[in-house]
Amino acid sequence: MACGRSPVYVGGMSPRRPARPGFPRHAGDVLTLLRIGLTPAFVLLVLRGDGGGAAAWLAVAVFAVIAASDFFDGRLARRAGKPRSSGRVLDHGADIFFLLSALASYVALRQTPWWVPAAVAASFATYALSSWADAERPLRPSRLGHIGGVLNYVLVGVLVCNDTAALRLLPPEVLTVLYLAVPVYCGGAIVERVRWRAPLLPPQTADGRRD
Repeated sequence: MACGRSPVYVGGMSPRRPARPGFPRHAGDVLTLLRIGLTPAFVLLVLRGDGGGAAAWLAVAVFAVIAASDFFDGRLARRAGKPRSSGRVLDHGADIFFLLSALASYVALRQTPWWVPAAVAASFATYALSSWADAERPLRPSRLGHIGGVLNYVLVGVLVCNDTAALRLLPPEVLTVLYLAVPVYCGGAIVERVRWRAPLLPPQTADGRRD
């Protein structure tokens, strides 16, 4: 996942990097598709393995593979020399599909408040709408959005280890703090996007009119 603000290029993407000889061109996309394919399995394991057992530990293992795929898919795509924006669309779609599915499963188990996935969905919807409206740079990276994406994965990792695998390393009070942090950083990402899209009004003259 990208962070910070990078130079603007025509069409909203950076130049194509030269592919390394012999490197699989679609290796990054394969990892991203793997994340999409493993998401239903993860949800099923979480729903069946709540409280420990073999299914619970399989859920932990599947989460580890999903998180690793999110870490490596962009790096593999850059090694293959693919344009950054082409893979990022698929990458972000895989991220939101997994995160909302995972968090919704914990809502169904009454372990997570409903407004946690709702905040994540609202932040992603703002990102999607602002990207659609920005013709010059449709996938403008956001530092808060990147941090929020990492924290969302951390939250799911905490839930699958603490609740699904029944390790119970964190007390309910700490989990409540983690839940409350979600709308805070999601709201910050939304505000950041809205400020970028806010129209620049011309300066106001002495008679109250704008030039």
